[in-house]
Amino acid sequence: MNRKARSTPDRERSASRIDYNPEGKWSVASVTARYAGLRVQLGGDDFELKPRVYTNPGGMTWTYNIMESVADGVRRGDQACIELAIAYIEDNIMASYTGYIRERMARSLRRAPLSKSQQTRLATVFLSQLISGNLHKEYREYIRLFRTMGVADFRTTIEKQRASAKAYIRRAAERLLA
Repeated sequence: MNRKARSTPDRERSASRIDYNPEGKWSVASVTARYAGLRVQLGGDDFELKPRVYTNPGGMTWTYNIMESVADGVRRGDQACIELAIAYIEDNIMASYTGYIRERMARSLRRAPLSKSQQTRLATVFLSQLISGNLHKEYREYIRLFRTMGVADFRTTIEKQRASAKAYIRRAAERLLA
């Protein structure tokens, strides 16, 4: 009996996609459109925002969050990316990898030229998270960024948190004042 391997040429291996970009305000299309507008308004170089894409040999494709590209732009000093990064930190959305991205953005923003209004916006976010006790992993980088910007104007608000009943809030306040 002649046995041949059964193959089904008309049945292709289904390729799967995983996209870590959220819908709505922080989707790829929305972020690139807002970046284009900010770039015209604030000026900028020829930096291109695009999500990192990886496809393995089996056909599985991962599309990573476009905000990783924004963090790269912040590192380059792109003003439009700096503005997008601050807005992203302000929104504090929760999705896959968003905490890691915010952590990376905070690290990049420490070396970026921030205006006084941008520093105030970030300080407002950091203080509201401290007061509410909504401190995630990225708050460690927020503390470093906040200390780089200067906490002197907010010292009394931070001092009040040293008396919090929650130890993790007291620790964060101590680190900010150290």
